[in-house]
Amino acid sequence: MRKLIILFGFVFGNLASLFGQYCTNGGPSSNADSNVESVELTGVSGGINHVGCPSQIGVEVYLNESTTLSAGSNYSIQVDFGTCGGNYAGAGSVWIDFDQSASFTQSEIIGTWVGTPPALPVVFNFSVPNNAHNGTTRMRVTQQEAATLPLNPCASFQWGSVMDFGIEIINGLDCDAYAGDDLANAIEVSSLPYYDTVDLAFCYGNQNLVYDSPDIFYKLILNPTMQQISVNTCGSDFDTYITVLNPQGSVITYNDDHEICAPSSFLNFNVGDLGFVYLIVEGWGNESGMAHVEITSTYADINPLEQHKINFYPNPVHEIVNISEEVDFIEIRDLLGQAKIVLTNRTDQVNVSQLTPGIYTLHFLTHGKAHSKIFVKV
Repeated sequence: MRKLIILFGFVFGNLASLFGQYCTNGGPSSNADSNVESVELTGVSGGINHVGCPSQIGVEVYLNESTTLSAGSNYSIQVDFGTCGGNYAGAGSVWIDFDQSASFTQSEIIGTWVGTPPALPVVFNFSVPNNAHNGTTRMRVTQQEAATLPLNPCASFQWGSVMDFGIEIINGLDCDAYAGDDLANAIEVSSLPYYDTVDLAFCYGNQNLVYDSPDIFYKLILNPTMQQISVNTCGSDFDTYITVLNPQGSVITYNDDHEICAPSSFLNFNVGDLGFVYLIVEGWGNESGMAHVEITSTYADINPLEQHKINFYPNPVHEIVNISEEVDFIEIRDLLGQAKIVLTNRTDQVNVSQLTPGIYTLHFLTHGKAHSKIFVKV
């Protein structure tokens, strides 16, 4: 069944809007009454020992107050959900962003509270997941007057408090080697066909704003011989969603469920003169898992009249292919369509000595037109 598109994900027209950022525009509008009075957490090194009163409006950010936690270990945090004024019932929650997705999810809650101050401080015992991501992240402590659980970590309200503290994770997943987590680190794809299998459940966060799921970014480098690009995630073990962005970060096209392989995704789009595009693969909703990504292309039709105007020799060839004039771009592909040699500088020669014997196609661009020749490497 097709899902309704979340339209707000497409109204952001620049690259900066596609990077995940912690919500810091919410919190209380009044500094009266309900407020977190204290937060205490001791880790492997360092510690948080925060006193909350006098209360403040908005999201209070105390990243200089931090502690180090080790993945797979157990800890206790003490929080005094209290008041800096009158005593009114409310609710409280504590989150740690273990996957560094710049968002606080239900699975990252380490403790909740419901009550009326004054009350004794509460102690939450929690474990740091083994797959928590190494590095710096945040803990959010929220108290909201007249609220019920579950709390929204990004909510705006009148009385209460929202506090962010620094957390350093060690002995967890080292995600530095995982390319493709955002636009700036998109996996570069320079030749087609391209195949990738990636587990989005680990080391990938929510950087794209369509859904809350983890996502992976590819940067497809286009060449003038490409005509129509096909992208699919058929065979993935979760419900996928594909978005295509132009170099400015605006949406070109997208697909949720495709009739060929629903709930996986499949789409085609024309290349034009973009130079490159971004391809984003993510889950529907908050789904994640093993994604199978396939990117292929069709190529521009060859005008037979143009073929006769440019010659190349010898054929068969052992080492050097000569072209009767300099051309702007050369790509040699095998019978499977895989690019073996790509030259982007103007030239009238190409060295094919490293190719294994067989049949190849020489694609080249000159005077704004694409050409194709078949040759035999001996």
